[in-house]
This record gives sequence, C-alpha cells and structure tokens, in this order.
Amino acid sequence: MKFNRLAPVLLFAGLSLTATSSHAEGLKFLPALQSDYTFSPTLAVSAGVLNIPDAGHDADFAYGLDFNFNCLLLQTPDNHLRTHLQVNHTDNSGLKSTSFELAPRYTLPVGGGFAFNVGPVLALVLADNGQADASLFGYGLVSGLEFRKGMFYSGIDLRYLDTNEHNDVEFENWALLAKIGINL
Repeated sequence: MKFNRLAPVLLFAGLSLTATSSHAEGLKFLPALQSDYTFSPTLAVSAGVLNIPDAGHDADFAYGLDFNFNCLLLQTPDNHLRTHLQVNHTDNSGLKSTSFELAPRYTLPVGGGFAFNVGPVLALVLADNGQADASLFGYGLVSGLEFRKGMFYSGIDLRYLDTNEHNDVEFENWALLAKIGINL
C-alpha cells in the first residue's frame, strides 16, 4: 500500500499539534522585522539512509546540509518555531536525486539541551531513475530529536517525502539522517 494516502492525515495531525489555541495568543507575525528578533542560525552536515519503496531495493546512502534558524515569518513567544532548509543527495543503484527542502518545525525543549521537533516538508526534487529525469514537487512530514550545547549541535531526523510523477519518474521516499554541526 502506498503511504501517500496517509500523508495528508499525518501532515494535518502534525500541524494541529503545533497550532493549539494556547500558542495563538502570543504569536508574532513577521518577527524578523521586530527589534528583539534573534536569527540564531545553525549549520550542520547530515548523512544517513534513504529508502525508496518503488525502487525495488533496500536503503541507499544519502548526505547533505541542514541550515536552520528562528522562523522569519511566524514565531511563538518562546521562539519554538525554527525553519530548516536542507539539501540532500543520493547517487546509488542507478538512482540519483538532489532534494531542496523547506521544513518549518515546532520545537519542544525537553531539558538538558535536548528538543523534539515536528513539521511539514515542501521540496523540489531533481530525480533521475536511469531512464528519465525530472524536477518533482514533494511534500511530507519530518520529526526529529536534536541536542544543542554552546556551539555544538547534533540531531537525527526521520522524514517522509512524496512527490508528483513526471516523465515516468516518481520519488516517494523515507529518510533517516543524523546531523552534526555548529550553532553560529
């Protein structure tokens, strides 16, 4: 069974968890235009496995970059919305892809520098299945666990991404990526 029938339901559930009425009271719109805004950027390299169910083989190695920062468009009073911009690449088993992903995430600190995060993913995927290539629109859901201490940053993400189909190229996939980087 293809997962994309469940993806909208999971996406809606994830968004509804982050948009409770208690959060709506202190939301800041366009916080980047306010004098107390802090960008707080983080840059990390990532590596892990990418599973493509339709490709007929097991997980492929994937690597990339993650750049994240306090959201520029919408923010909670305690700065729990972070925007993740990611570039991920895989080139295994005759399949090549590079994805450019935007993932705004609600981050919930759990203490000791650890935090959980969840949010939707929008992506542009440049995919080549060995017979044809295409630029595909993708959407999905991501959840992660991260650790921050001073300049040190590490994390792990589990991400589902579905894409449209074009030129007989489709790139539905799961990714499990570990990240390590610095808080700038």
